[in-house]
Amino acid sequence: MEKKLEVPADDCPAAPPSLTTIYTRVLHRACQKLGGVEPLAAHLRVSIDSLHCWLEGEHVPPTRIFLKVVDLLMPTWGPEDDAHARAIARARPKKN
Repeated sequence: MEKKLEVPADDCPAAPPSLTTIYTRVLHRACQKLGGVEPLAAHLRVSIDSLHCWLEGEHVPPTRIFLKVVDLLMPTWGPEDDAHARAIARARPKKN
């Protein structure tokens, strides 16, 4: 019996295990979230070729690009987050 190869609905390449890093995983998730390579490249204002190199683990994206991708995936910072951050800051020991 021939096994069918399942292809994801998106066109987001995944790096091979030997090249998988935090960069490739985060970029892959962002690619899936936006619906493919073209929308992510447009969002990041980079070439599709550069994005493929980063997604496939051939190169590491520039820090500014990676942080833009992280921002895309992070939930929106809301009032509860502000209150939590202030509470943590107040609880820290004071420096003399």
